[in-house]
Amino acid sequence: MNELNTVRVAVVGCGRHGSAMAQAVIRSDTLRLVGCVDPNLEAAEETARMGDARAYATLEDALTQTHCDAVLIATPHDQLAPAALEAIQAGKHLLIEKPMALNEAQAREIELAADRAGVTCMVGYSFRFGMARHVQDLVTQGAIGELHAITGSIGTGRMDEGWRADPATGGGSLLYVGCHLIDLALWLIGDEPIDVSATVHQRDDRGTDDTSSIHLDFGGGRLAQFLVTQSAHRFFYDLRVIGRDGSITLRGNNFVQYEIEVNSDVLPAYEEPTTIRPSVLGDHIDMMLVPELAEFADAVLTRRAPAVTATDGRRVLRLLDAIHNSRRHTHPSTGEATASWRGAGLQLDQNDKALSANG
Repeated sequence: MNELNTVRVAVVGCGRHGSAMAQAVIRSDTLRLVGCVDPNLEAAEETARMGDARAYATLEDALTQTHCDAVLIATPHDQLAPAALEAIQAGKHLLIEKPMALNEAQAREIELAADRAGVTCMVGYSFRFGMARHVQDLVTQGAIGELHAITGSIGTGRMDEGWRADPATGGGSLLYVGCHLIDLALWLIGDEPIDVSATVHQRDDRGTDDTSSIHLDFGGGRLAQFLVTQSAHRFFYDLRVIGRDGSITLRGNNFVQYEIEVNSDVLPAYEEPTTIRPSVLGDHIDMMLVPELAEFADAVLTRRAPAVTATDGRRVLRLLDAIHNSRRHTHPSTGEATASWRGAGLQLDQNDKALSANG
């Protein structure tokens, strides 16, 4: 590996996803694992052994004792923003696992800090680099013509243990998996909604969001509707993108085996409904995380904005804030939390435009 074209990284958070990120680094051609950080030092040591790296109990120790160029942050949600700001203060580039922070205020702080420090800040929406890239490719090819609507759902089993079960640490299905659907809607439509409304059912025992119905109005007749739940029997996702000249449907129950159905009046290959089942090329690390990290490394080395910027991450949290705030209002007859959030604050201000231009 050529050290001049190599990004040395420390992984922060050595749970399931952090360990997978470390493996993706090891499989990468442009990154080298030099440190692993976790308050559970045994977990850090186990992950570090995969790549002959050093283990640390704190990010401060890793930043002061290891020469790294960037950090990959895969902590529980409530620790994402503090770790990101610590890394930025040390002048390190960073990839933050979705949803980037607990709310838009934290995300904006990261966004501004990274911009001032001149470091690359990418948000880890890995769906874009796996199954959803096929959908985006077809939309870009014009398979469905003018995009008109998006519907979708995503779900997991019950989140009964650990930080995912506690609203104080960012638990609940909206921040855990629902953020993927919001990100995909913003990415595919290329715009922000002018109106957001939602119905949120909360768990009586945990206080986390259980099942939510979301409606986004992007103006000009463009709509998106999503269902997010932690009451499914297992993990699943589906997404349907509807245009005036066709439709694309993505569905799956894991990250590597999924199918895409295309029906197009524009592309002759899809005049009849056609089901595509992309080849399984390794595990989800190879199919999602390795290309995600390749994008991050290239953005760092070429000093350009990454594919998923801090601004992108903050905009997702802006909408999730609106959805979560619906809990404050209870329908007098049904007791269900609902809200409608209209355009105020949704349009880009001058700071947004500058940050978007700078990545």
